[in-house]
Amino acid sequence: MEVEKLKYWLDLTRQYAAESFWKEAFSQETNPFLSSGHIQNLSLAPKGGSSECFPRCDLYKYKDKLFVEAELPGMAREHAAITLKGKQLTIRGHYSTFKPNLTYFLKERCDQSFEKNINLPFRVNHHEIQSNLDKGLLTIILPIISEEEAVPIHIEHSASAEASHQLQE
Repeated sequence: MEVEKLKYWLDLTRQYAAESFWKEAFSQETNPFLSSGHIQNLSLAPKGGSSECFPRCDLYKYKDKLFVEAELPGMAREHAAITLKGKQLTIRGHYSTFKPNLTYFLKERCDQSFEKNINLPFRVNHHEIQSNLDKGLLTIILPIISEEEAVPIHIEHSASAEASHQLQE
């Protein structure tokens, strides 16, 4: 079991090295892990067998919609689940790459469960959310609920207002 953990950590370090993770992390003047606008949910330690860095996602706004794109290569849509609670979008799934009755000479793709939590910057209309999984790219379209503008209310002066003011004295 310890060997599996070691393999997992080696895979993570290879992934981060390939992305120049450490170079980018230490080249910024401010702490990138606390930056509210660019890096979120970055965690090197898996939580409950999942990794916050997987799947890789993009979150962007186009016109009046938020788009989330997540890389899920080789995953069938029935093995993925998407939930929305408040302004937190969660993508869960399980990769199963092991095939019984085969003799493996190289096995780098491991079975893994994942859970990715994404904090949305806007409230969305949960009745009109659309999602699609095509060629390993999960796309979720979330229509933004526009915040109502403040409407000024005119306060009228009346005799009853004067009477209530006199009662308070």
